[in-house]
Amino acid sequence: MNKKKYSKVHFFVDYRYIYLIRGRFLKQTFIGLLIFLTVGCVDPNQIIRPSVIKIMAVKDFQDKGIKLIKDTSDVGVLLIDMGLDDKWYVAYNKVQTQPALLLYHITNADELPHFIPLLGKSEGKIEHVDFENVTNDDNYELGVEVHYDYDLAYQGREIIVIRNPFGNPASEIFSFPYEQVWEKIDTFDNIYGLPNHRKRIENHASFEFFEGYILLKGIINYRKNHLLEYHWDKQLQQFVLILDKEYHEEDEEGLHGHVHKTKGNKKLIEVAAHEDNCIAYLLEDAAGHVIDIDPHIHDELLCSRVAGLSSDGRYLVYTDHELNAICLYDIETKQDRKILTDFDSYEGVSELVWAKGKQPRFGFITVNHEELLENTNLYIFTIEKEGAIQKKNYKTTIFYDCDLEGFCSPSKDYHYRFEGYDRFIYKKEEKGKWQQLRIK
Repeated sequence: MNKKKYSKVHFFVDYRYIYLIRGRFLKQTFIGLLIFLTVGCVDPNQIIRPSVIKIMAVKDFQDKGIKLIKDTSDVGVLLIDMGLDDKWYVAYNKVQTQPALLLYHITNADELPHFIPLLGKSEGKIEHVDFENVTNDDNYELGVEVHYDYDLAYQGREIIVIRNPFGNPASEIFSFPYEQVWEKIDTFDNIYGLPNHRKRIENHASFEFFEGYILLKGIINYRKNHLLEYHWDKQLQQFVLILDKEYHEEDEEGLHGHVHKTKGNKKLIEVAAHEDNCIAYLLEDAAGHVIDIDPHIHDELLCSRVAGLSSDGRYLVYTDHELNAICLYDIETKQDRKILTDFDSYEGVSELVWAKGKQPRFGFITVNHEELLENTNLYIFTIEKEGAIQKKNYKTTIFYDCDLEGFCSPSKDYHYRFEGYDRFIYKKEEKGKWQQLRIK
């Protein structure tokens, strides 16, 4: 029998002597007893702790030739729970070295760890690992963020997607350096002796995974306010670039979890929600102080499906669950009005998009209005000078999708937006052509 496989069983019992009795002196009968006692009778997830995996990983990384990993502080560990009967630990390098990962199948004591070196990469430290269904199919991928830290000379971050991480072989299907900053010292201050730096930023972007799409936004290849969109092609088995363009609603854009919608002298900041299916917002001034608004509206912002600010920061759109409506709040006059009622009758309401112009104009899309299947409605609201609200409704088909919980919504960036003040463009199908609607 392969003693190397069974050598790991000892760690389940007492890992303090890991280097003394790596299993080579255990008799076969004792090994079998340990397997029975530790795996057969006790939940292995309670026995194999991250500290144990770190000790194992230091030795395993060094065996693979990664000598700069010398201590457990050099290793990060993530538990991946794929169900009651399948649990994995992912160990990765937290120090600047050849980036690599080890996957330990903790519900199968006999299985050797999977070693995944990130080939062709410069020395870097892995900052974050996540388990994502990036390709939007039955397979799950590992999303790996690598930080390349070369002090003042260069700072970079790269997102890497690994296909089939639990199989053999694992393969890289996507990578992009979403941050690349070169910095150098030009001169020193004659009085204080402080260095004057110069930065050259090639990429400084954010990324998002969304149902088979990868979206990158920000400074890309020296271009500000730029957008790249990749889509997983099942036939080619690779991500294909399908959109490469400038975007013009940077104030309104952002990634889920750290959105800053800055309008006028105010900021609508998305923060961590306290409940599932909630998006929580705080309204702050330019100095970062929470603005004193009606307590009821403040509370509603802590779970608001739809929210947005006008370009001058005067009007706040939010979801009022108590009134079962989407409301418009005039921060100057403190006037609050319902603009869409029976909110819970919709299977989905999209994000807001704003048009650039003298008068605030915004729009959103509802799905399955009045429970009519395959039906979407576009609502356009214009706030006139006197404060009156002009509302228009267009019964047009706009592509939307539904998540596993049944929540259906179009996705801004992908399928609809304002083009100027009087034109609204949208797609009827996911890969369809852009349609145009004139707003009078």
